Amino acid sequence: MTRPTKRSRTALLFACAFVFTAGLSTTALAALCTPQAIINCERIQRNCLSNGLPPDVCERAYLGCMGRAGCEVP
Repeated sequence: MTRPTKRSRTALLFACAFVFTAGLSTTALAALCTPQAIINCERIQRNCLSNGLPPDVCERAYLGCMGRAGCEVP
């Protein structure tokens, strides 16, 4: 088994920080699903994908964001 590279550890740290920050940014709107909350969650997913993170990680971040915003998730 090989050791993770510094770059992969940095990417993982970024992903965790990204998801945590997304959670904090949507917690305030947890009671109601607004159009702005949906736009923010979609932006989080686009940024995640454009940063090269795995699609499943970005999808989980998006679904978590939508859930915390009080939106129905598909």
